[in-house]
Amino acid sequence: MQWYYADNGIQTGPVSDPELQHLLAAGKITSETLVWQEGMSGWKPYGVARGAAATIAVSEDHALCAECGKEFSREDMIQYKDSWICAACKPIFFQRLKEGGIAAGTLEYAGFGLRFGAKFVDGIILFTANQVINFSLGASVIGSRHRSGFLAMQGLALLVNILLGAAYSTWFNGKFGATPGKMALKLRIVRPDGSPITYGRALGRHFAETISSFILFFGYLMVIWDDERRSLHDRICDTRVIRISS
Repeated sequence: MQWYYADNGIQTGPVSDPELQHLLAAGKITSETLVWQEGMSGWKPYGVARGAAATIAVSEDHALCAECGKEFSREDMIQYKDSWICAACKPIFFQRLKEGGIAAGTLEYAGFGLRFGAKFVDGIILFTANQVINFSLGASVIGSRHRSGFLAMQGLALLVNILLGAAYSTWFNGKFGATPGKMALKLRIVRPDGSPITYGRALGRHFAETISSFILFFGYLMVIWDDERRSLHDRICDTRVIRISS
């Protein structure tokens, strides 16, 4: 089977499976490199495409390792759900799962409805918190006859609301990979290979959502037709929102 891969945005190939493995070992490609082969619906990160390929039997007694992509006898491998893992890759594979990563090829992308529901729950939480803060700040200037006092209060309330929203999404997404809204609907934000996002990426993603809200929330609506259900801020920060079983 011949593969094509993206090298600095340029389509390169075709290359065979052994050649692709050599490129991987040499560091020329990574699990996030976009690849394509005949039969795929579109370009996908190698980590995802590799895991999907591993679910296809090479023969009755052989399979591809979901971690390294090499062919082995099933007698020398272990099976995890629909994936097969060779003995050498077993420690790495299960260590990633233990740390909160997702097995390659098992990503189930969340659709627009679920993501909207999670956003709605988070919106209620933040709205309630912001109202409490605004009321508290407003109470501190009641009785003041100075217009400047009200203006200062409004400016401070706006700043606190912005910082609260940033802290809310950054801490929850960086710590758990999901805000309370996403947790309630069993969703998680991950990298293309299923690994967790960092606090820095969570912060960047929060502010990237501002761009998604431009032009009648077009960036959010992209989830409806994107093949990996990505919004504009997912594309900017190279993240995916997936459904988890537990």
